[in-house]
Amino acid sequence: MNLTNTTNTMNTTNPTKPASLCGVLNNSNSLRWYVIQCKPREELRAQHFIEQKGVCTYLPRMEVAGIRASRTIMMQKPLFPGYLFCRFDTDTSLTHVRWTQGVAKILPESASPVPVEDEVVSAIRVLEQKDGVIRKKPFKKHDRIRIARGPMRDILGIFQYWTSDQGRVRLLLNFINYQASVELHHSFIEKVA
Repeated sequence: MNLTNTTNTMNTTNPTKPASLCGVLNNSNSLRWYVIQCKPREELRAQHFIEQKGVCTYLPRMEVAGIRASRTIMMQKPLFPGYLFCRFDTDTSLTHVRWTQGVAKILPESASPVPVEDEVVSAIRVLEQKDGVIRKKPFKKHDRIRIARGPMRDILGIFQYWTSDQGRVRLLLNFINYQASVELHHSFIEKVA
C-alpha cells in the first residue's frame, strides 16, 4: 500500500481494526475515543502510522457506486472523509498521536481534547456488515417503509429513490390530505412487511 498517495477509494484487502478489539487490548478506564482530523485524503496514512505507535484506530468505511472505464463498480470510502477515531490515554499518547504523519489535529483543537462517548462509536459499528463495511439497505422503489427513529418515528411512507452516495433516500410520506417528500439517511428507515 502506498501511504504517500492515498486516494478517495480505500483498499478493500486491508480492513480497519475492529473497534471492539480496542477494548479487548486494554480495558483501562483511561482509554477514551477521540476524533482525529487527518490531512486531505490521508486517512489511511494517519491510521497506519498511529497504529505503528500501538494506538487503536477505527476508520468507518462505506460502500458507494463509482464509474471506471464505463462500468459501475463498488468502491469503499471513509464514512467521514478526513476523520478517524482513535482510542488512547491522553496522559501517555496525546503527543504521539497529535504529531503523527497524516494527522492535522485532534478535535476539538485544545490542550486537552474532549473524548467521544463509546456509544457514538458503537452506534456507527451497528451499521456495519460482517466485513466491517457500511452498505445501503436493499430498498426498492415503492417499498413500504417506517421511520424507525428520530422526530418522525413510526411514520409510514413509500421509498422513492436513493439521492446520494452519502446514503440519503427520498421518501413519500402520507399525511392527512397531504403528501410530503422528505430526505433521510437510510439508517433511519426500515422496510414494513
